[in-house]
Amino acid sequence: MYVINLAALVTGWRWGGHPERFGAATLLLVDMASTLYYRWWIGDVQVGSAADDVIQLLIFGWLTLRSDRWWPFVVTASLALMVMIHLLTIVSDLPSFATTSARIGLWILLYLALLAGVAERWLAGEPAISHREIWRRRSPSGA
Repeated sequence: MYVINLAALVTGWRWGGHPERFGAATLLLVDMASTLYYRWWIGDVQVGSAADDVIQLLIFGWLTLRSDRWWPFVVTASLALMVMIHLLTIVSDLPSFATTSARIGLWILLYLALLAGVAERWLAGEPAISHREIWRRRSPSGA
């Protein structure tokens, strides 16, 4: 899963447009922040992970409404299902291995949607944002 995670983040940042970069940056920041509070549990619920999923659901829901890309819909739907899994863990007695395996599958779907969004941009011939940026200004004399 970490290979898909890394591939999606690097590909989204390097070859993606503004929505892909925003999505990759959001996922990276949440991954980095979750190391601080990932082990917080109340009963059978991972409170830190549930809070991450709710925050990401709101961010990607906003991105879905603001962009004209299809992959934020898939990401928002998978995050909504992850939030539902957290709620089902609270109200029912589901085994932890069942909820964990469901969430892993949804995370894989999320990262694959980001990768597919970048691939669609590439297949459509749309330039990546990184190709349009000027990283170093050249002097007018050409030197």
